[in-house]
Amino acid sequence: MGFSVAYETAELISPALQREMIAVTNELSSGHAWLSCEPPLLMNRGGILGGASKPNFSPHPDELAAAKAAGERDGTLSDLIQILCSVSSQFDVDWVISHDCSNGPLGCIRCGRCDPEVQDQCQVLSELAEELGGCDLDLDDL
Repeated sequence: MGFSVAYETAELISPALQREMIAVTNELSSGHAWLSCEPPLLMNRGGILGGASKPNFSPHPDELAAAKAAGERDGTLSDLIQILCSVSSQFDVDWVISHDCSNGPLGCIRCGRCDPEVQDQCQVLSELAEELGGCDLDLDDL
């Protein structure tokens, strides 16, 4: 069972700008343990820069404790969106955001600002993750 939040640039991006954007995204992602969500991993798809990240609704408590002890902050869906907002602002690039259950785009990140619909969906997913985090539930067994 998988669920991903997808993101792609709204227009074609030159290879040189793609390299810069990937480097900045990787830099902004460092220092996070990324246990509650996969980090943003950007790839060239025919001139469009994009990727998809899976939220982890039940990160292992031992891994969370180890990351905290190492001084690493857990990477969340909110962190993912914030990084995309930062890259949007820095490079004047817009992102189109969707997820596996959406019929088309949820919305966009434009000029570093996230559409309310994207924020609302991310908030719902974050609340779901918190609720599931309190349960002794292995989603792979469903």
